[in-house]
Amino acid sequence: VKPKNVLVDISKLQKYDGDWDGRRPKEGEPKPKASRYIYLVRHGHYHDDKKTDEERVLTSTGRQQARVVAQRLADMPWSAHRVIVSDMARAKETYDTVMKSMPEDTPTVVMPNLREGRPCQPIPPSRSGVYKQAAIDKDHARIDQAYHDIFHRADVQQEKDTHEVVVCHANVIRYYVCKALQVPTEAWLRIALPHCSITLIEIKPSGLAVIRGVGDTHYL
Repeated sequence: VKPKNVLVDISKLQKYDGDWDGRRPKEGEPKPKASRYIYLVRHGHYHDDKKTDEERVLTSTGRQQARVVAQRLADMPWSAHRVIVSDMARAKETYDTVMKSMPEDTPTVVMPNLREGRPCQPIPPSRSGVYKQAAIDKDHARIDQAYHDIFHRADVQQEKDTHEVVVCHANVIRYYVCKALQVPTEAWLRIALPHCSITLIEIKPSGLAVIRGVGDTHYL
């Protein structure tokens, strides 16, 4: 019989990388004081039966969803530090609607690396089976680069919390949730995200990433 005060042996459990963003202060250096909140917004419902990106614009339902999520963001008790968007048509159309409810001087960034794609092979495989390595090679590096550009702890000079809105795509958001939690990223396809849902990730001053909500659509 083991004594009741024996602690769990964590030596064989998954290791947590406290310096995942390469910004953890060294001993004696100033530490960040603020959090960064990243609001990941999936684009609205779109014509997925079309072949080209230019044709895959929002449906009437998608445009209505975009108007509602725009109002939801406008009702938040903060002003966006910046709004980032993929350069795909359905994301840009959603973003255009969101920006109508934002102050005119809100900083914006178009980030092509946020385009929809296959970030890695999901496990278990989807109905389409195992992906071709060329497809993963094409998408993984750029989606990871966008992650590193967006996700990191606050600079030590940042005095107040910031809130950033990122309008992009389901595969990208699902992959980022897994990556932020440091769980196997091949689990991304097991997460379902409705159109114009909001997924919120807080990056604390310590660098700890906390999922505050996934696929929220209570406002729709």
